[in-house]
Amino acid sequence: MKKNRNISLYFLSILLLVSACISESKKGINIPPVPEVTEKARREAAIAFLTDAIEASPSSSENYYKRSLLYLENEKISDALDDINTAISIKPNVGTYFQAKALILRASNQPGLALEAASKAEVLNAESPELYTLLGDLYQQLNMFEKAKAYLRKSLQISPNNGETYFVQGEISAKMADTATALGYFQQTLSLKPSFLPVYLKLAQIHTNLREYDLALLYANKGLRFHPKNGNLFLQKGNTYQKSWKLDSAILCYNKAITLDSSLIEANFNTGMIYFKSRAYRFALPFIEKAFHQNAKYPEVKFLYAQCLEYTGNFAKAETYYSELLASNSQDYRALNGVYRSQHKQKYGAYPTDLDTKFDTTSYPSFETPARKVDTTSIRPLKPKGILNN
Repeated sequence: MKKNRNISLYFLSILLLVSACISESKKGINIPPVPEVTEKARREAAIAFLTDAIEASPSSSENYYKRSLLYLENEKISDALDDINTAISIKPNVGTYFQAKALILRASNQPGLALEAASKAEVLNAESPELYTLLGDLYQQLNMFEKAKAYLRKSLQISPNNGETYFVQGEISAKMADTATALGYFQQTLSLKPSFLPVYLKLAQIHTNLREYDLALLYANKGLRFHPKNGNLFLQKGNTYQKSWKLDSAILCYNKAITLDSSLIEANFNTGMIYFKSRAYRFALPFIEKAFHQNAKYPEVKFLYAQCLEYTGNFAKAETYYSELLASNSQDYRALNGVYRSQHKQKYGAYPTDLDTKFDTTSYPSFETPARKVDTTSIRPLKPKGILNN
């Protein structure tokens, strides 16, 4: 009840301020504008209100359902799933509840379970273009394209101006390598729903793959006008810059993405990879380490982490991770060589003399890189093409 009273006082103060502005404006006095209430603040206020309602009446399934959707918008997937499961346990035969559960499961990257919930919603007569579009999207995620198209046609029969339906059709075309058709569907999505975030991400990705970097950046920047604090858009911009070899700009975008969303493992990994390839191993290490701790099974992250540890002088720890790689694949020659180098360095204080490149950077400044050993006795002058040499 205390939270409810605080919310009431909050909105009462806004009303009093607005009424004061109106009365003062009649006298010709300028009043500063009322601070804008963000959408997230509105959702938090609504969640607090529903929480109080649930405490007062815990058997109301509708309040759990409404709060689950608000949690979903705030990307609190676990809380959203708990609420919708509670709503279903109270009233197990409401189609919209299963539709909400399918949305939540889709957001948690579980398309199989999401499809089960969405199909249950359909059985319970929760018919709507949104449900049919959701079913179509889930089937296309599972690469069952004919079923996906059938549901998308149903959706368009009910609501021919549903932008998300065209987006899912574009996803299917893109998976079937029909890029031109996919781009047409995505443009149609933009015309019907210009603030739809996934379409900007997809267009930026496609144009990056087509090496049309200016167009890719154009769509990423357009998306940022609607979603200025979306980490995935900055991640995509970073990918575009990296593929166009604008590495400084890529790092700036990746860092912005990490600041906005610390869970973006790809941004950490890609930043570390850029520094690693530049032989700035000390700068690479913290980013690769973060990516490794986020997901140790992320492609190449354990090997790259071991290399960063080795090249910055932590040979014992590097050997541990190289050995783990060998335990899972005894034929991993890269890890085998890493163990050999690390053990040799720890035992003799130097790398084997037969290595062409020195990797030990423990005594180097941050940006200095090891010099490649060149056997000058083996260098011979090149003969110009087309000219006979005596």
